[in-house]
Amino acid sequence: MKRRTRKRSLATPDLTPLIDVVFLLLIFFMLVTTFDRYNGFNLELPTMTTGVEVKKDLYEIVIDADKKFYLKVGEKSEEITLENISEKLNNVDEVILTADKNLTYETIIETMNTLKNVGVDKVELNLYE
Repeated sequence: MKRRTRKRSLATPDLTPLIDVVFLLLIFFMLVTTFDRYNGFNLELPTMTTGVEVKKDLYEIVIDADKKFYLKVGEKSEEITLENISEKLNNVDEVILTADKNLTYETIIETMNTLKNVGVDKVELNLYE
């Protein structure tokens, strides 16, 4: 009489959950390593000082919708042209540029280039309606 032998099947684990976990870890590490990409920018953040700093002369150039230029120093205001800005802003480091929101970029950039050529280091931009 012959004996019948049963073939044993080998138990193999299911690898699908393991592969899912490996892919999730891969995605996690890929995302975490890209958070540091803005570290190369040099930013000068404002610092808080003790006490109130008062600016004695605040220069502001206002450009209206008709492309007329006005220079405001404190409470005084006078109409100027783009050509004579260099005469009016002698030895000025900081200027506020306030422009109508309907002006073209060309006018604002041209004014900023003129201010840069005059020697103005800091320009603050404001828009009004």
